This record gives sequence, structure tokens and C-alpha cells, in this order.
Amino acid sequence: MTARLDTVALASTRTCPVSFPQESLWSPSGLSAINVPAVLRFRGRLDVGHLYQVLGVLVGRHEALRTVLGRTSDGAMEQRIAVGGSIPVETEQHRGTLEYVFPRLLLAGSERPFQLDGGPLARAELHGFGPQDHLLIVWMHHAVSDLAASRVVVEEIKQLWAGVQPAPVRAQMGDFAVRERAVRASAAQQLYWADALGSADDRLGLPAVTGGEHLAVRPSLPLLPREVLESLERLAARHRTTLTAVLAAAVVAAHTGGRADSGRVVLGLTMGNRELPRFRSTVGCLTDQLPLVVDAGGNPTFSQLLGRVREALLDAYDHRLPLGVLLPLLGRQQPPVFAVNLNFLPPPNPPNPPSPQGASAPGHGPADAAPPTEVEFPYGIVKTRPDPWWLGDAVLAYRPRIDGRGLGGEIEGDAGLHSVDAVARHGQRFSALLAKAAWNPGATVRSLVVPTR
Repeated sequence: MTARLDTVALASTRTCPVSFPQESLWSPSGLSAINVPAVLRFRGRLDVGHLYQVLGVLVGRHEALRTVLGRTSDGAMEQRIAVGGSIPVETEQHRGTLEYVFPRLLLAGSERPFQLDGGPLARAELHGFGPQDHLLIVWMHHAVSDLAASRVVVEEIKQLWAGVQPAPVRAQMGDFAVRERAVRASAAQQLYWADALGSADDRLGLPAVTGGEHLAVRPSLPLLPREVLESLERLAARHRTTLTAVLAAAVVAAHTGGRADSGRVVLGLTMGNRELPRFRSTVGCLTDQLPLVVDAGGNPTFSQLLGRVREALLDAYDHRLPLGVLLPLLGRQQPPVFAVNLNFLPPPNPPNPPSPQGASAPGHGPADAAPPTEVEFPYGIVKTRPDPWWLGDAVLAYRPRIDGRGLGGEIEGDAGLHSVDAVARHGQRFSALLAKAAWNPGATVRSLVVPTR
């Protein structure tokens, strides 16, 4: 049985431009299921009224949760932000255990589309597994959320539930869109990117997309244990760079194999765009893609390749432009822009919210209820509903993530281009290469590439 808390009628709205990622997410059908979940588990007796109160405060704090998309009379896209509102909440009771039902709930929610043209872009589900166990899933369309934003939502719900008022929101999604749209390319930026992307291999041996829809398959990456992860972190520190650079070097190595004729190759690197402190607590789609152009030729050692990636990152940052500004300059607007993408996923939030310090907030949860906790996502869920390609997609997307066990994650491919087994083999080659490079970074790339069947 399903119940629903309907949205409150919205009295007035204001408008602002859409960001470039929002524009690229528009679906010709008006329906899209590129959905981002924020998930929390509540153990013990659940005060549903208190939960609705917490969600109400959350919606009041973040304009993205009160935003719909539409078009002006001349066809331009715009964001329409309501002054007030609420998130629709559906409730359902289950007989099975949470661990058994959870993957099915994620798949169903990820395939349930939002109406992009004028419809609400956030909804919530409250699932009961008996009186002492509940699961809250806040689904947001990617147009108003990204993975970092989902973590903001999780953390703020935990804080509000505990009676802690989160810090004021310093910037909203609309502020980011206005700032992004104001960027103009300098002559130096145009010259750099025309040279870098005009002579680099952007396919990396992968098939080109011919259709207009993307059906994602996401096998899990083999888990690398903590000791391998720690060795990779030490390698990054020795090269005065980050773990992201190490992972990017492994992606490049896995696809070029140290071939002498590899030359310069292009990797799409997902950027959170939250370096500025005012955007760190913003709920919205702030992510962008940074083209990383790396010299992969000559069969370098892994350490040498990592040094090249480090320099490529510094160059890319020095000439950084929003992808929506860069691509029209180069005539490269057909998604997916990159054959291969790296999106290093953030680790889970801390398991418990901070202790209340006398701050004003909704009343505390019931005394016999434990604080809400984040739920570890299962990897390898395969969607059956395709969505249009957008600028953030890639033929292959590597999504490594650190958790309590080590370095895991998933790899995404397209069912129209690869079988699930073929996508998994790419992930196996990447993880095996990382494991070998962790202990022997002086080995050549060619010697590190592990053949997979």
C-alpha cells in the first residue's frame, strides 16, 4: 500500500538561467530518469512527523529542491524556483529484509522518470521493514543534483534529525548557473584547447556512439585492499599529486598499453566544481568535465606516466573552461564528448551526525531511535530503461571509490556497444594494473597491462 504527501501549491517563483549541464540533460520526450539518490536508514521507532518537518526545513534551505525547468517564449531553457514547497513522500511497507529489498528499490527508483518540462525534480520514498527499521530515499534528477549534492542532503538530514542547525547555505544552484554562463574564453585558452584537442586521440580504441540513447550497465570493480590503496596514496604523495592523478594514469595505461605510437590521448575527468567554499554546501548539478590530454607514447614507466598526468592536470587547470563554453569553440557538441571518463567518487559521510550544541532546529528524534545512518550502495545494478546521452556520459566511465575495505567502485558502459562481460573486463584490467603499479611503479606500462579474457 502506498501513501503520498502531496506538494504544497507554490505561490510564486523567480527565474534564472540554466547551467550547461542542465541544458545538456534536457530530453526531447520531456521524461528523463538520470536520477541521483540520497539514502538514510532509521532504526528504532520512527517519528514520521519529525521526519516530514526535517524534510520541510531541507526544502526551505535549498532552491534546487524547489526548482522546475521550462522554456521561455523564445525557446530558451530557464530554471523556475518556487518561494516555498515540499517534497512528495511515498510510503511503503515490505515483508523482506532491507538488505534483500534494497537493490530492487534502487533499480526501480533509478528507472522511474521525472517530467523535466515543468515537473518537480525531487521526490522521497519511505520504506518500512517492520516497526523498528525504515529506509528513506530522496530521489533527485541529475538536473538539480550530483553525487556531491546527495552527500550534502544526507549530512543535513542527519544534522537536522539530531537537532543541529546546519551552516547557512552560501550559494544556490541558480547562483552557480549565472556564474558559469558569465565565463568567456580568452585567446590563450582558445589556442591551448584547439591545439590540445585537435591533435589528440579521443576514441582510445573504443566504438563510436551511433544511437541517441544510452543504456547503462555497471559491473563492480574488483576490490583493492587497504594496503594497496595506502601504497597508491604514498605513490601520489611522492609525485606531489593526488590519488585522482594515479587513477587517471591507470586508465590511460589500461587503454594504451604502452604502445610507442599511442601519442596524445584525451580522458574526460569529472570535476565537482566545489573548490570555492561557498559552493560546498550547494544542492545542485555543479559537475563538469575537464579534458585531460596526456602524452601516452613511448612505453613509459608508470611513474613517468604519472608525472605526465600531473603536468597535464596543471595545464588543464591553467586553461580551464566550462565544457559548455569550450565545446562550441571546437565544434564538439555531440554527446558523449569523451570515449573514456574518470569520476573518482567521494567516500561515505561519517556514520553519525555531530552532537547538538544547543542550536535551534526541529525537535530531536525519539529517545529510543538511533541516529540515521548512511547505507552502502550495492554495485553492479543494471538499468533496463535507456536515457539520451548527455555531456557527462562516456563510452566507458570508471567510478572508483574508497570505502572501509579499500578501493572499489564500478565501471559503466553502454549495452548497445558492449556486453556486461566486456565492460567488466575493462574494469578488471584497470584494477589489476593498479595493484601491480602500487608495488612496482618503476615497471613499464606495457609490462603492467594484464591481459583479460
